[in-house]
Amino acid sequence: MMAEPQGLEFPCAYPVKAMVKTEQGAHEAVMAVMERQAIFSRDKDVSVKLSRNGAYESITIQVTVHSRAHLESIYADLRALDPVVMTL
Repeated sequence: MMAEPQGLEFPCAYPVKAMVKTEQGAHEAVMAVMERQAIFSRDKDVSVKLSRNGAYESITIQVTVHSRAHLESIYADLRALDPVVMTL
């Protein structure tokens, strides 16, 4: 029998992902939320991929999360942005 997974242990590194509509200001809006919530390097910790047709942008930001409440707060702030269509 396999043991139950332990879950996240805080603080931990966590990849926050947001799928946004490719529109003016969408990327910067996500960056602004993330900069209020966590410390990260735009050069090292952020990756962006365009959808096949270019209509959407997937933004992944590697951050240190300090608690489950911190993680939930990050996702709540991201979901409140109009261009965000999905968070993972």
